[in-house]
Amino acid sequence: MASGTRLGLRLALACAVIAAVATARAQYQVYWGDTHGHTGLSDGKGTPADYFAHARDVAKLDFVILTDHDFGNASPWRMPKENWQATQAAAEAATTEGRFVAIAGYEWTSQPKYWSGFSNGVGSEHLFPGPPRFYNHKNVYFTNEVDYLFSAKDAAFQTPDMLAAAVRHAGGLIQNNHPSTDAECREQFKYDPDWSSVIANTEMLADAIRYKGKTYRVNGERVVREFLARGGKTGFVGGTDSHEGKPASRTAVLASSLTRDGIFDALGHRRNYAVSNARIVLDFRISGHFMGEEIRIAGKPRLAVTVQGTARIKEIVVVRDGVVCHRTTPRRERTRFDWVDKAFRVSSYYYVRVTQADRDENGNPSRAWSSPIWVSKR
Repeated sequence: MASGTRLGLRLALACAVIAAVATARAQYQVYWGDTHGHTGLSDGKGTPADYFAHARDVAKLDFVILTDHDFGNASPWRMPKENWQATQAAAEAATTEGRFVAIAGYEWTSQPKYWSGFSNGVGSEHLFPGPPRFYNHKNVYFTNEVDYLFSAKDAAFQTPDMLAAAVRHAGGLIQNNHPSTDAECREQFKYDPDWSSVIANTEMLADAIRYKGKTYRVNGERVVREFLARGGKTGFVGGTDSHEGKPASRTAVLASSLTRDGIFDALGHRRNYAVSNARIVLDFRISGHFMGEEIRIAGKPRLAVTVQGTARIKEIVVVRDGVVCHRTTPRRERTRFDWVDKAFRVSSYYYVRVTQADRDENGNPSRAWSSPIWVSKR
């Protein structure tokens, strides 16, 4: 093929990708944020004002959620009310809707040592009777001001079901944090499936993560797949879990406006995706429906995937019911493809994972994970 013809084809492909992304943005805009981080109000550094300023002025985020631990770092053992009020006030002061949205939240920090049956050489806090539970941690956040924290150390909110009931009543949302095969996470998803509209998302992590020269096998994606295989419903978000007061781009939301209500509407409908490093623009639809949706269709699912990367795209995979069912290796920064799943039968979920050739400072490749789309036969 002549070089001029190849160049023409590449330009045509690039134009098609840009047009597809532009079409998505006609309905929703991509906004970048971080849904998990800490300050000196728990076990991090700096103040809430510092955190929001870094997100807005240094990281250039569109939105950020501050989530200090609910137990705080001072008496009483729940986060002092004045600290929670200060977090909400700082979020309000930092927010200019249309330019930057700061959201007050906290990390519901359940630990096995809260139960009287806990024993591994460390004393139990004897807050609750019976054997220890392993619920892990969940972030809780609100659009409106909330007077009271639903703490994991409070008997009224000691389980995910009890927490979800209170948060729904208060108009908030919950996400599952840092899933792994670690023992303390083994009951993380033990809650009534009806709460999936409140516990809407889960932090997505790669199965293996490199950090300071070592590789840690956390099995984050595997654990989420296992939850989905059991019929669980969750979207995917990302968070730095920064304790240095330095949030960064880890979650993209598809929202109609850069407002608290717009961000919450996207997160509540799982119209969001996780990235591990670079700001990869990912548009994933099935038969015209967006990520996060539960849909019924006639015929076979038609998947449309558009990616605008920041480096050469090494691989894109489609995961159906926990198994890779389609793979492509574009080897360019922008790409688009349509694929019909002729093997579809009655119902399946699908999500897309993108892997770029570039790597972060620890050697991890940049990735993006779309929230799933659940498809049933009409």
